[in-house]
Amino acid sequence: MNDFVSTLESADRAAALRVLRDTVFAGQWPVHQRARAAVAAAVGPVESGQSHADRNRDGYRQLRTALDALGSSSAVAADTPLVFALFDWAAAAAPDMFPLLSGHFTLTVGAIQRLGEGTAEQEQALEALDGGHAGVLLLTELGYGSNVVEMRTEARWDADRRTFTLHTPEPVACKFMPNVGEETTPKTTVVAARLIADGRDEGVFLFVLPLRSTADTLAPGVSVHRLPDKGFCPMDNAMIRFDNVVVPEGAWLRGGIAHFDEEGTFHCEAPDLKNRFVRSTEQLQIGRIALAAGSLAAARAAAWLTVRYASQRPTSHQVPMLERDNVVLPLARATARLYAATALGNTLRVALTGQEPSPQTLALGMLAKPLLSGAALNVLQECRERLGAQGMFRANMIADYLGITQAVITAEGDNQVLEIAAGRALAADPTASVLPAEDSHGPTWGLLARRAHALAGTGSSRTGGYEAVRIARTTGAALAGHALHEEADRAPRPAKELLGALADLYCTEQVLDHAAWYTAHGHLDAPRTRELLDRRDQLATELAPALPLLTDAFEVTPDLLRSAPVVDDYQDAYLRPTGWTWPPAKD
Repeated sequence: MNDFVSTLESADRAAALRVLRDTVFAGQWPVHQRARAAVAAAVGPVESGQSHADRNRDGYRQLRTALDALGSSSAVAADTPLVFALFDWAAAAAPDMFPLLSGHFTLTVGAIQRLGEGTAEQEQALEALDGGHAGVLLLTELGYGSNVVEMRTEARWDADRRTFTLHTPEPVACKFMPNVGEETTPKTTVVAARLIADGRDEGVFLFVLPLRSTADTLAPGVSVHRLPDKGFCPMDNAMIRFDNVVVPEGAWLRGGIAHFDEEGTFHCEAPDLKNRFVRSTEQLQIGRIALAAGSLAAARAAAWLTVRYASQRPTSHQVPMLERDNVVLPLARATARLYAATALGNTLRVALTGQEPSPQTLALGMLAKPLLSGAALNVLQECRERLGAQGMFRANMIADYLGITQAVITAEGDNQVLEIAAGRALAADPTASVLPAEDSHGPTWGLLARRAHALAGTGSSRTGGYEAVRIARTTGAALAGHALHEEADRAPRPAKELLGALADLYCTEQVLDHAAWYTAHGHLDAPRTRELLDRRDQLATELAPALPLLTDAFEVTPDLLRSAPVVDDYQDAYLRPTGWTWPPAKD
């Protein structure tokens, strides 16, 4: 049995911590430090009794404060690594700000930068967004969510006036739940609509619309109805109706693929309407990965909090929780899931930085978002339960972490729908996953790859939804294991051994989760299954003493979560405000 504790005691713990930190943050720690400092400056103590609306307004205030430290919205949105880092630290320390980031940076500012041509209207929109407006994408509708490619909102072209008219033609076409209900925060929006020219449907494009001014004035023809509060993730969600809202030609984000000639005739390089939709909504891909990776950042913070608490919470006979195998072994397995999912998320974030995403990257993004956010939810639930009653208090962050992760699961592509699309794509072309050879990382990872290849190889583009989900999840798990093994191969000792053990533990657990399939297909028998069960427990036992080091690498510190009683001496944190003394002071 490996003894990671004695290895670390004889080595430079600080050096090992730096390697682990570089693994978690993909060598971008200086960028993360900027984002972390900006978020830390923006957040205040978690306050009891805040209303949904209060927390929502506070989220917008936090966003403005963070931008005061980081620079203009345009500059931040153009710096993809900084955007990703901001998502991470907002998720960990400012969960009320976190759900505002994607609409603002990736789907509004980023869409204008990526698809615009620098028209006067587009430049004015960017100036407003740099000047305090919040950005929001108006995409989904009351009757069109994951099937939003079929949306009904229209943008009718007037060739004589060279303008578009945004219109909601029927009730199901009302834009549904963009965050534009808060009346004191000005909003500049990007609206997705079907471009209608000469009576023909030319597909979905995006249009810039200054929706709400600083004077709480809606654009002419726009109606907004605020939706009920959600059970988590407070936002000013609303329903929007357009009644012949006129926007100039320069507000059209044509993405370099379409134009109207001098006579007002429509031309487009992409003849297929679906391709036009994909081009218009490519920014969703960055948002998906940023949100999903952000949920992992929240889960990493939760793991750090849980280890801190478990190290000080006494159980029977004053044995700390962290010395109980029923606590520490599940936490070790959860930490392996975090490191594997983080490694996969970092791979996707690198692929989305500084270049046009390839079709393969777009497909892997659909696969990765469910895996990353699913892993986050799994770990968060483990932490919530191990923290017991402490996990229920908002001040200890877990409740908000669970809330934003639930929101991520639905936002910018419902997880199950994305899994079906990714699974069918893999069934149509199994090579799209870029899985290496089965012998690349040892026999356990090889079993993961074998199942992924087998499932994808029996499907097709017409594969049913249930089977497509199985293909996507199996391939995602294999890719996450591969990504973490790659990190271990590159790392110096002693971090190499730690990362290798985490990768092996992750892969072993994934195989055991599907032991029935492996047995049915002749890849496992009873003795081999028992070996894997023993190996899983052995790895978790070996890694357990290293949990403080492994979670310290997440760079969550008491000053960042200063409202959380469990961070340090939780008993003193609760008793100090009471002023009570023992024995009680006598009058």
